[in-house]
Amino acid sequence: FNSSGGLRGSKSQVYEGGIREPFVARWPAKIKPGTTTDHVSAHYDLMATLAEITGQKLSDTDGISFLPTLLGQTEKQKQHEYLYWEFSSGGGQYAVRMGDWKGVRTGVSRNPNAEWQIFNLSTDRAETTNLAGTHPELVEKCKQIVSKRTPSQNQDWNF
Repeated sequence: FNSSGGLRGSKSQVYEGGIREPFVARWPAKIKPGTTTDHVSAHYDLMATLAEITGQKLSDTDGISFLPTLLGQTEKQKQHEYLYWEFSSGGGQYAVRMGDWKGVRTGVSRNPNAEWQIFNLSTDRAETTNLAGTHPELVEKCKQIVSKRTPSQNQDWNF
């Protein structure tokens, strides 16, 4: 049984094996059969996409519609600056994805000084090579993103 397809991690973890999910769509006369895309999105993008398809107004969301990607109009597709995950399981963990780069920090409730791990997903989908030592600017960017959380949420974790 290989539910994570060779990726690191599993359910309730912020490594790719725990968060990466395929999305399959069929829409005759709209989506060209057999097409694929590497577009990265999050679950909240689905609501934005469905709202755009049905002509509904949507406010107060971080979602970005991926309708242009579904319709093969990738040049019109907006992208997230970053995606963020946080799980309390496993001793507290979070991840930040910025394009092909991903920062991961695990065990933070047990170890407030837990180090960041940085991975280049374009060359290391299985997250086997930690590049934090050679990319301190990405570690700092991840810290900045995480620090945007409210102080009450940050009280137990050292960022």
